[in-house]
Parts: sequence; structure tokens; C-alpha cells
Amino acid sequence: MAASSVVRALTCLVLVVLASAACAPAHRHPPSLSQDTKAIADTDRMAQKQVALGAYGKALAIYSTAYDKKHIRGLRQGYLNLGEQIRAASDAAYQRGELLEAGLAYRMIFESGITTRDFAPSLSFDDDYLNRHIEACSNGLIEIGLTKYREEKLDEAIEVWKKVLDFDHGNKHARSAIDTATVQLQRLRAMK
Repeated sequence: MAASSVVRALTCLVLVVLASAACAPAHRHPPSLSQDTKAIADTDRMAQKQVALGAYGKALAIYSTAYDKKHIRGLRQGYLNLGEQIRAASDAAYQRGELLEAGLAYRMIFESGITTRDFAPSLSFDDDYLNRHIEACSNGLIEIGLTKYREEKLDEAIEVWKKVLDFDHGNKHARSAIDTATVQLQRLRAMK
């Protein structure tokens, strides 16, 4: 009996080992990133690619879509960081005197809706900040246009004032200046 018990025990052991081997995966893969971590990394990679191209609106849209679609908490920090990164780039352009670039970037941030998100209180800026900077860029370009106007470079003045309307669509001062200079330019051309 002892021999038959040993045979049965060995048979059971062999069956357990074979069953375990059959259920085990054929290849052992190193642990992979979780789907959430991968989604966060992919979103950030795609957004940063757009930032590198200067396509701030597309970068913000990528985060906005991912944030709304996936509801992954980890996307919040990346989205917030992206907003701060674009704001910093806008501020740097403003400091360098690149008023059109800065104005377009501030407008892009404003229109993205990032300041209305649940994490908006954590941002270092709000709509008032963006509007003040849009206005500062507009005023700077209007002054440049006035300088061109005083130098009797009406075509150049008009072009500068049109840039204001690219990001500050309802700017009455720029529109009025364009209208006045255009009429004067037409009169000068008619006299020739």
C-alpha cells in the first residue's frame, strides 16, 4: 500500500506541475505601464510635440479632449502644467517685444477654456490676467502703428494695426485707425 500511495502522490504532483505550466503565460513580460499612465504619457508627448511647433491651441485641445474623455486624475496636473508652460512662453514673447506672437498666445489660452476647469484656482493666471496682457499687446502694437503713421508710412501703419485685430478682434482703436489711414491713403493715391 505504501508503494501505491507514493505512486498516487507522485501522479498528483506531476498533474499539479503540468496544470500550473499549462496555465502560466508562455513568455514572461516585464511589468508594463498601466493604461492610465500610458494615456497620460501619450497625451503629454502629443501635446509637447505641438508646443514645439508653436501650435499652442492644438496642444491645449489635445489635453482638453483627453481630460474630458478619459477622466484620468493624473491628466489634471499635465494639463495645468501645459497651461503654465504656454503662459510662460507668452510672457517671454511679450518681454522680447514680440507683441503679435504674445497676443496670439494669450488669446489662445483664453479661448481654450483652461481657466474654467476644476483646477483653475491652481493656475497662476486667470481671465483677467489674460485680458490685461492681450490689451497690453494691443496697445503696444497700436503705438508702433502710430509711429509709422506719423512717419507717413500709412501702408505699414495699417499692417501693424491689422495685426492687433488678429488676436483682439473687437479692438475699436485699431479698427478706427485702420479706417482713418485707409481713407487718407486712398486720397493720396487719388491725387497722384
